Amino acid sequence: RPGGGGAIGSELVAKAPPDGYTLLAGGPGWNSTLPAVEGRSKGPDDLVAVCRINYSPTILTARPDAPFKTFKEMLEWAKANPGKLIYGHTGPWGAADTPWKQIMAKTGITSKVVPHDGGGPALIAILGGHIDVTGGFSAQSMAHIKTGKLRVLAVLDYKREPDLPDVPTAIEEGVDVVYLMWRGILAPKGTPRPIIEKLATAFKKMTEDQSVIGMLKRFGDDVQYLGPDEFGKLWRQEYEAHKELAKLYKKP
Repeated sequence: RPGGGGAIGSELVAKAPPDGYTLLAGGPGWNSTLPAVEGRSKGPDDLVAVCRINYSPTILTARPDAPFKTFKEMLEWAKANPGKLIYGHTGPWGAADTPWKQIMAKTGITSKVVPHDGGGPALIAILGGHIDVTGGFSAQSMAHIKTGKLRVLAVLDYKREPDLPDVPTAIEEGVDVVYLMWRGILAPKGTPRPIIEKLATAFKKMTEDQSVIGMLKRFGDDVQYLGPDEFGKLWRQEYEAHKELAKLYKKP
C-alpha cells in the first residue's frame, strides 16, 4: 500500500491479524526513522522481524577538487573551518541526512547542509561543484567514481564494499556510524514464532534462487540474508539510535 513514505502500508500491516498472511516490505526510513523521529509509521514496537533480504550501505563522496582527499582529512578540515563544509543530502532524515547528523554529533564538526529533492539532484549538485560532500549508494555513483568525477571518502557499513576495496569504513576511521538501506520482511506483532520461522525459511530459500541473486546483482547488490533474531536485534538498535539522534535535532 503506497503513501506516506511507507507509513500507510506499515500501519495497515501492524493492524492486520497476526496470522502470517499480511506482511510488509520494510526499510529503515519508514520502520526506524519515521517512528523514531516523527512518531508516525510503525517500528519494532508494533511489528516483528521475519528476515532481512539485502541492503545497500550509504557511501560518502566528495568532489574531486575538494580541499581534502580522505574521510579523516575531511573531518580535520571541517574542524579547522567551522561551518564552511557544504554537505548536500537527498531529503530530511533520509539515507544521506541521517548518517551525516550522526557524524556531526559524534565528531563535533559543523557544516552547511543543503537539502535536495532526491538522489538525482544531489548527484547533479556535487558533479557541478555546488556542494563538497554528499551521501548516496555505490550503484548510483560508481560510473562517476570510476571516471574520477567523484572521490569516495568512506563506506558507512560494518565492512568494506567489495566494489570499493580500498575505501575504509567510517568505523575503521574511528567514527562509529553505519547506515544500511535494508530491505526486509516484517509481520504484525504477535505473529506466532512457528509462523515467523516458516516464513523466514521460505524467504531464505528464495534468496538462494539464482534468478533472485541475478536480479539483485543487476541493481548492484548482493544477498545479505539475516534471520528473525539477528535482524530483529539490529533493527531495534537502529531504531533506538535514531530516537536518541532525534533528541539532538528536535526543534524547540
